[in-house]
Amino acid sequence: MKTTTIYQKSIKDLSNYPYNVLKDATSKKLGAAGRLVQKGKLKGARVFTLTLTERETCPTSCHHWETCYGNNMPFAHRFRGGYDLEQRIADELKLICAKYEKVLIRLHVLGDFYSAPYVYFWTDQMIKYPNLNVWGYTHVTEHDDYLTYAAIRRARQTFGDRWAIRWSDRIGEEFSANSEELTDKGITCPEQLGKTKACTTCALCWDKPEKQIKFLTH
Repeated sequence: MKTTTIYQKSIKDLSNYPYNVLKDATSKKLGAAGRLVQKGKLKGARVFTLTLTERETCPTSCHHWETCYGNNMPFAHRFRGGYDLEQRIADELKLICAKYEKVLIRLHVLGDFYSAPYVYFWTDQMIKYPNLNVWGYTHVTEHDDYLTYAAIRRARQTFGDRWAIRWSDRIGEEFSANSEELTDKGITCPEQLGKTKACTTCALCWDKPEKQIKFLTH
């Protein structure tokens, strides 16, 4: 069984990495229509992304462990979790949140919440910066790592829609995002159907907490 990315050379050493770890959302799916959210309650928010190392930071229960869409992303800059990464993120957030009225971070293009302290790190940043919002998906369950799972759930309870982290492949959860192989329930991702240009022109994942989202296999 694979335990890390198949693209080992794409894992960046932060000690000599000259670029930001929080990237502008410029991919076709995330921000083809621009780096700002175009609609909904976060309209005008500047979008950034964070990419971790898939599998190394993910629970083995993930339905797509072997078929992770990271297998098709050889050029992504990946980062390993830990203190150095969190310090870099903290430094960059200080600048970003001072510059923009509203900030939305996509956690995580690849990877997942790798520990409870990492979740606590993000909740600390949310407290520090009221204009900070996060969105993404997590496969962490109470059976994988209860402390991490509990910290993610508590963050949702604390920050509400500012913490738009959907539960992946948990069909019983209202605020979930599920694979088409597991269910036919939910709204199929409009971007995947060509009904909208990008996440920034859609906003369903963070604007409609009462709706489940269904993703087609990448």
